[in-house]
Amino acid sequence: MPIKTWMLPKEDRKLSAILAKTCGLPPLAAEILVNRGCRSERQVQQYLYSSMELEDPFALADMEEAVSLLQEAVDAGEKITIYGDYDCDGVTSTAMLLMYLSALGAEVDYYIPSRIREGYGMNADAVRFLAQKGTQLIVTVDNGISAHEEIRLAKQLGMRVLVTDHHQVGEELPPADAVVNPHRKDCPSTFKDLAGVGVAFKLIAAMEGSDYDGVMEQFGDLVALGTVGDLVPLLGENRSLVLAGMEILRLGQNLGLATLMEQAGISPEKLNAQSIAFGLAPRINAAGRMDDASLAANLLLTDSSEEAVLLAQKLESLNQKRKEEEEHIFEGIDAQIAAHPEALLDRVLTFYGEGWPHGVIGIVSSRVLEQYGKPNLLMELEDGVLIGSGRSVPGFSLFQALSACQETLMRYGGHTQAAGFTLKEEDFPTFKSSLEQYAAQTARVMPTFTYTVDKVLSPEELTLEQIRSLQCLEPFGAENQQPLFVLPQAKLLDIIPVSEGKHLRLKFQFGSLTMTAMCFRTTAEQLGYPVGSVLDVLAQVTINPYQGREYLSVQVKDLHPVSFDQKAYHNAWTVYEMFRRGEQLPASVRPRMTLTREEVAQVYRMLRQTNGASSDIDRYYLSYLASYVNYCKFRLALDVLMEAGLLAVSPRMDRLTLCSVQHKADLTQTPTMKRLAAL
Repeated sequence: MPIKTWMLPKEDRKLSAILAKTCGLPPLAAEILVNRGCRSERQVQQYLYSSMELEDPFALADMEEAVSLLQEAVDAGEKITIYGDYDCDGVTSTAMLLMYLSALGAEVDYYIPSRIREGYGMNADAVRFLAQKGTQLIVTVDNGISAHEEIRLAKQLGMRVLVTDHHQVGEELPPADAVVNPHRKDCPSTFKDLAGVGVAFKLIAAMEGSDYDGVMEQFGDLVALGTVGDLVPLLGENRSLVLAGMEILRLGQNLGLATLMEQAGISPEKLNAQSIAFGLAPRINAAGRMDDASLAANLLLTDSSEEAVLLAQKLESLNQKRKEEEEHIFEGIDAQIAAHPEALLDRVLTFYGEGWPHGVIGIVSSRVLEQYGKPNLLMELEDGVLIGSGRSVPGFSLFQALSACQETLMRYGGHTQAAGFTLKEEDFPTFKSSLEQYAAQTARVMPTFTYTVDKVLSPEELTLEQIRSLQCLEPFGAENQQPLFVLPQAKLLDIIPVSEGKHLRLKFQFGSLTMTAMCFRTTAEQLGYPVGSVLDVLAQVTINPYQGREYLSVQVKDLHPVSFDQKAYHNAWTVYEMFRRGEQLPASVRPRMTLTREEVAQVYRMLRQTNGASSDIDRYYLSYLASYVNYCKFRLALDVLMEAGLLAVSPRMDRLTLCSVQHKADLTQTPTMKRLAAL
């Protein structure tokens, strides 16, 4: 697989020492904040502590109108329906507001649309259904800002509508009775990055006369879960909400959540934002992705221990099914690559298949992005229609790409790095062609998948005390990521397959330390580096409590050989792909592509001598051949050898097999050598 780019920090130890002293921070934490762009005491304070005191909820536009509308409905005994969303943010918002209104004695229920049958947001059939069942006030949570027609219909049917949402606002507000959304252009509130559950939390606080403390005691656990689960920036007010909410979550006062934590194997003392993001939120989301989001909502609402256990077990089962569906989609992608290996040369990868649940393809798209380092669009085929989701690298906007192809799309929307869309299957060839044309014009050299490094650690800094000192930066999440460290010049001592070879336990000599690190979703063959290699290790380092003691836990994210020239590597990869696609090459690169017969023979001899067939191609090159030929020539040499029948390259272009041959091959007559000669 293509090797990822690392963006190393520009360290300023003198400034870090000053800020550590003036801000009262541990030295390592101060260094990380400086490397993340905090250059003054004010910036550090803003990063860590801004908006820790929540702004008055009435700073949100229309909040007074919203409180009056809701209070009038409660006092009049009107039928209130909370219209939610099927993701973690929407489910927690729905459950929280329903519990609050029920405690006030309101006649209230909820409606969450089916992701599979209805899709996101309000729809006309649901609005008519609510009117028929007697709903008089609809309160949306985590949706509604774009539901102009549906809200207009609701008003025509005699219902009032209160919208609470956090998604981007269009040119006009929907025709609701009140619209609470921090992204309104006329909203004077200062913090704009609340999740839907954060907006609903502020609505409840406003109903309680701005009493945040009381509302936090009741619903802090749901606010923390929904905020982390929606991947909003964990800075400012969100940081405050999650920190306080996790304390409530640890108490286990919500029966359903406590049962789910037990089912997920999360103990209160181990609870943090990561265990919420990777343990609790996926199980809540699994309900809406694989079945019905009401399963998750009912878990959060139940006061029955028996029902809580049954629902938690159901979510666990759905989450496992979700994982299986992910692997099913990956198998389908592999099959398509095997049939059409040239698909991996595209600037934007596109794959689709029947039976790929569109509630899951977004997750798979993120994994495809990390695996292949390219923007990608995955689609489920259903009744001649493709329902898609995509992910991209910074620097290439999926939303702009889809906008350029909108004539072939039924609908689309999203952001720069994540988007959704729908089109007819018959229009896919035209769509794909337009997409590649747009990418070639706007990103002739596609931006690479990049890891942003927070700190290069010395062996002396890799201690429990130092890593523990980073707790002041928590909670970690979107825009406040778990720190990424480079551990330089670590010697690989041992490679131990675990979990039937699916993962690896690696042993390194790092300075005077002997350390063990886990490398997930990687086989020994995919690792590519032999024992004895001296590597720079990109890793996350956390503390793992076990049987009353604490241990450092090192998780490998990537590996580079020492002194790896990543710019030269990626430039060579770009030129190689351009050549394979038959594009016009800059004259300046052609001399560096000229491949001699002796260079091809040298690559072949090295492959035979070192059993190159057993390793990942790229990492094999870095271990054995980087000093002989540049990467572009290496890939071209493999193509020549494959055309000559001397080896076979896997469809993914990541593994090769040496062929048993009894004849000499004329390498100069292969198609690749002829094309190179004609440059």
